[in-house]
Amino acid sequence: MTDIEFTYAHAAILVSNIERSAAFYERAVGWVREFSGDYDDSLGKANGYGGPGRIMMGKLGGVPLELVEMQVPLERKQRPKHFGIFMCSVMVKDLTPVRERLQREGIALTREVDVGRSTLLVVTDPDGQEIGIIGLRKA
Repeated sequence: MTDIEFTYAHAAILVSNIERSAAFYERAVGWVREFSGDYDDSLGKANGYGGPGRIMMGKLGGVPLELVEMQVPLERKQRPKHFGIFMCSVMVKDLTPVRERLQREGIALTREVDVGRSTLLVVTDPDGQEIGIIGLRKA
């Protein structure tokens, strides 16, 4: 496949309430809204859930991240046990202001883990999607 050049487009997160989720992502990890819109059932055909819905596109750490709310009933399930995307993450130079921001915003840490030379802070959005915040530990 060396004759085809692929470029990254975006990741999408299915949410139950797009405004609530957008506010969470803005407060927790600095996600920046770019545009939103309501779509007919072509959105549901594209994502496999069927029916119309709404998207809100923004950037997380400069990378396109789309929030999607469908107008069809979806079961809330426990975290799926499958292979595939399980976490989106951002990286920062210093976790101190991140910790202060999360505390000020009332956003609890799901867990904190030292991984090699980095520390991973994990927060969980209102629908159970985990978001990682990675910071290098000071030597």
